Amino acid sequence: MKGKINSSFTMCILFLLLLTCQLHARNNAYQNTLEEVRIALMDVRKEFSEQKMELELLKERLAKIQNPEKLLPRIEEIEKAQEKILSDLRQLSGHANQTSNALTVLEKQVEKTSQQINEVVKLKSTLNSISKAIGSNAKTHKVSSGDSLEKIARKYNTTIDDLKGANGLTSNTIIIGQELKIPR
Repeated sequence: MKGKINSSFTMCILFLLLLTCQLHARNNAYQNTLEEVRIALMDVRKEFSEQKMELELLKERLAKIQNPEKLLPRIEEIEKAQEKILSDLRQLSGHANQTSNALTVLEKQVEKTSQQINEVVKLKSTLNSISKAIGSNAKTHKVSSGDSLEKIARKYNTTIDDLKGANGLTSNTIIIGQELKIPR
């Protein structure tokens, strides 16, 4: 019976340790992991209650038996197992509280990051709108016969270098029918 209890308890402890490790490795699954820890904690509490009930039953049997000394070692063994389970239960409760606190902090960080991402998305949208507005208001000039960069620059009160920069030109060569953006 003791081996079964220790084996079950050890399995519960290993399970809880595994869940705790996985919690740190998978931040996205933190709520599910916390629920699993709570379930495991309830299982340990249930096992503790079962041990307590078994102890009470043995005490009742002991009262009925004429030679109770035979059961005393078993009762002491169960009481020790019960104390260990209770100690482990307290320790697991502490770990569950720490995990819960860590998850709360993580949840706040995720919320803050989400808000920052939303701010960046809004800023990008605003910049795209501004860019489109600027692009749609830009003046253009269609090159006709006799035009030169110098002549176009004077007409629009700008410089040749600004015209070349706005249109990605590397030389002063322009072609009839070409549309040039006029810088502001």
